[in-house]
Amino acid sequence: MIEQRFGDIWEQLQGKKLHMPHFLTELHLKGIRGIKDLRVRFDYPVSVIAGGNASGKSTVLFAAACAYKVPGAGVKDFVPSTLFPDYRPKLSEREDTKHEIIIEFDYATPSGRQSMRWRRKKGWNRSFLGRKNAAQPERRVYLRTLSNLSNPSEVRGVLSLSRLNTEPRETPLTASQIEFAQRMLPFRYLEVVDLSSGKKRLLFAAQERGAAYSELHMAAGERSILRLSQEIAQIKGALVLIDEVEAGLHPWVQKLLMLQLQQLALRNDLQIIVTTHSPIVLESVPLHGRIFLERDDAGVSVRPPYRDVVQDALYGHVDALNLLCEDEAAEGVVHGVFDYLLPKLGGKLDSVRIGRDTGAEEFPTHAAAFRKFGQIHSFVFVIDGDKRDSKIEQRILSNAESAVPVLFLPGCHAPERWVWECLEHDQCTWAGELGLDRDDLSSWMDRLNSIYDSASDSASQIAKTKLSNLAEALDRNTQDICRRIARAEADREESDLQPLVEGLETAYLQWRAG
Repeated sequence: MIEQRFGDIWEQLQGKKLHMPHFLTELHLKGIRGIKDLRVRFDYPVSVIAGGNASGKSTVLFAAACAYKVPGAGVKDFVPSTLFPDYRPKLSEREDTKHEIIIEFDYATPSGRQSMRWRRKKGWNRSFLGRKNAAQPERRVYLRTLSNLSNPSEVRGVLSLSRLNTEPRETPLTASQIEFAQRMLPFRYLEVVDLSSGKKRLLFAAQERGAAYSELHMAAGERSILRLSQEIAQIKGALVLIDEVEAGLHPWVQKLLMLQLQQLALRNDLQIIVTTHSPIVLESVPLHGRIFLERDDAGVSVRPPYRDVVQDALYGHVDALNLLCEDEAAEGVVHGVFDYLLPKLGGKLDSVRIGRDTGAEEFPTHAAAFRKFGQIHSFVFVIDGDKRDSKIEQRILSNAESAVPVLFLPGCHAPERWVWECLEHDQCTWAGELGLDRDDLSSWMDRLNSIYDSASDSASQIAKTKLSNLAEALDRNTQDICRRIARAEADREESDLQPLVEGLETAYLQWRAG
């Protein structure tokens, strides 16, 4: 299974990070392309930068390309004056407004941790932040946008190869370069050759079954993969930067490419940073390898890694009613309510997606993002009962700019306390629901009450601890117990869960009708 292969490579790469000779650990941008003050940390050897259009993804990528002195590069390569040029015409009043710009880097290098700053006032200059006799770290850098061969000037340049009076130079790709491509493409090559004359280059491929063709006749995805294979399959120790890595690629090939990139990073000591709009690419690295940029009136900021339900809504546009709650206990309660509702309403299991995030304080920010991406009408926010008197609901509605459903779990406390009180109120019923004798459940609960009821924690925290301990003793988890209790309570008309049941039923029916 490819998921198992991803899990294995994630673990190996995280361990590899400590032993990599070079690692760009942080990038700090100020005053560039609408970015007021942005810090981006790189915690995993293969980082994926996501965000909406104009959120700063390419800006971060191009800034990273200025981090190192690149062996063999020209004086105008991999420097901010080239990657961030200004429009300065001699005979026009229209020109780019010039601001002070700061680009700072923190590195782990063979000689220890270092820092460097590019700064532009009248011109660009470097500073090593007070370190005497310092020099910019050297490292090979690869920067590429996987664009199609569609620009007319690019096509004309390639076609001019066929009109030369001299034969172009042929450079066959190596076995490792071709192997990298063949792991993702559906056919095998006899050979792939790079034809070149001066700065003009063209790939020419011959398949095992006899087809021979130049990249003018390649599909966009095939050309992207072959170019990438040629250029990075054999480099070592480099910083690899790829803009819109999914361009022209089928979702399955995107997944295979991200697996190959991580295996290459492990084998060749590469640090890789890519930008994407693809949920497939995002899910191909662990959470700490995902960097989400968001632009609002205050500028560009890094958002915490989204949980799957949020990520899929923003980047995958999943056709489902999405419910966002606070933690695993709340998720269990909401699942239990839908276990009761969906059969009653004739709904399908995959028509509802329930996720949890970092807490209710994040919900207003999520609401603004969902509105911006046109997804707000497919969301319901479910908040713990202890937030009833807070202003969270008003902030969510304000940011959503619409009547998005905001519902509360029963009680005025954490959901674990409501579940514990349900268990205490009718131990006979719940013992059977949990597959126990009443005396066994009563014995466990009495024991836990005697241990924790005198603790100095809040009543909600004590209930969380007791329910967690009970779940462990029963070889279950907290979410499962909450789900079972909520499923049964949803069918009781006198239950204080009914306002949530009715709210979720209304939200589901409105979503299905809309």
